[in-house]
Amino acid sequence: MKTRGVAAVLCLAAAAAAAPALSQPMTAGQDKLMSKRAAQVDAYRKLTEQIKGLRIDANTYVRDYVAESDQVQSALDAFIKGLKIDGMPRYLPDGTCEVDVQVTLQQVMQGLKRIHLDYPDKKRTRMSFDQMGQYTKKTVFRATGVGVPPSQKAESPAPKGVSMKTQGIPGWENVTTQGRLLAERGALTDARRNLAETVKGLRISGNTYVKDFAVLNDQVQTSLNTFMAGIKESGPYRYLPDGICEVDVEVTIQDVVKQLNTIRTHYYAGFPPQSVFRDIQFEQILSWGPPKVIRATGNGAVPGKGYLKDASPGAAGGAMRPAGSAAAMPPWATQTVKATGTGVPREGALGTAARLEAERAAEAVARRNLVEKVHGVRIDAQTTVQDYVTVNDRVQAEVSRYLAGARLVGEPVIMPDGTIEVTMELPLDGLWQIVSGTQVAQAE
Repeated sequence: MKTRGVAAVLCLAAAAAAAPALSQPMTAGQDKLMSKRAAQVDAYRKLTEQIKGLRIDANTYVRDYVAESDQVQSALDAFIKGLKIDGMPRYLPDGTCEVDVQVTLQQVMQGLKRIHLDYPDKKRTRMSFDQMGQYTKKTVFRATGVGVPPSQKAESPAPKGVSMKTQGIPGWENVTTQGRLLAERGALTDARRNLAETVKGLRISGNTYVKDFAVLNDQVQTSLNTFMAGIKESGPYRYLPDGICEVDVEVTIQDVVKQLNTIRTHYYAGFPPQSVFRDIQFEQILSWGPPKVIRATGNGAVPGKGYLKDASPGAAGGAMRPAGSAAAMPPWATQTVKATGTGVPREGALGTAARLEAERAAEAVARRNLVEKVHGVRIDAQTTVQDYVTVNDRVQAEVSRYLAGARLVGEPVIMPDGTIEVTMELPLDGLWQIVSGTQVAQAE
């Protein structure tokens, strides 16, 4: 007992001695190590996306294989994280770190073979990874990760005079590297979501769309989402004024058809006996004249925490707090407004077309209800948003753009009476950025 007591006292003493050290700012060496680790994580994530996009056979991609088991997914993650950095880390003038990782096709095939041996799949007893080379011309896969040091996430993006990706673009003067990366990630996520909506809107037959197939069951939905999440950007990011980033993504119609056939093959046993998707030919999509390449654009904005500590979003160099920062944000700006709309199928309309028409009507009603709710929000004791938008035309235009960013919550719900119910939401922090920016401009 005495020995335990002495040990406890020593542990407490050590913790007390370490406490001041934990509050100390990071040294330059610690900062570099942290940015290097962040860059590795980013590189591994990008390389994983490439590997999951590889085809194992005519009907199966790596993403399909790993999606069926958490153990296989974990094993693949461990395999990728075991890859060494290619060359030395590069520390750039703006404080960020870049690292490269690479893996050969042969290594990938050997790794998948090992995973398959460790976690055998009863459904895929005859799976062979040796023919993967038939479906790709690449023999080496590379990815570059970018890491931001912790000390820079809320500080200066770069020393003056150092060249940056966004230097000289209005509205990006005070954006940190972390802020730029967050805007890029948001733009890519938005682009993939927009592309998924376009793909789901493809017609298979007269009354059947890809959207109907996607909601057949959770496995089909997950597989389709995984496919869309693996699509890479088709061009460089574009940095627009006021901290907005754009990027394009694309997928060929042939790849969409192949993926739909692959998903059907894997989950056919779980389809309802009367489901049209047991026998439908996804190649019928081509007969409706879709574009050979489906494209979509996504937008992302620099969040409040992505600006310099003492500069407002869009300000050229001032010593002001970011408009969207938590310290300056009133309680109402931390809330999210939601509204519901109901759509009724047009009389005489039947099938999928009627449902889609009702969904669009429900979304229009939900959006209108949401606008009314937002207009009723009180900015202060005397002013509502409705009063605020009458300040001038510029403010009205900014608020209109903000309102257009409302997003759907979940999937449309079919009510017992046949009507469709849709819910939309809009976080109020974006509105606060407009309000606070106007207040700053008026003060000047």
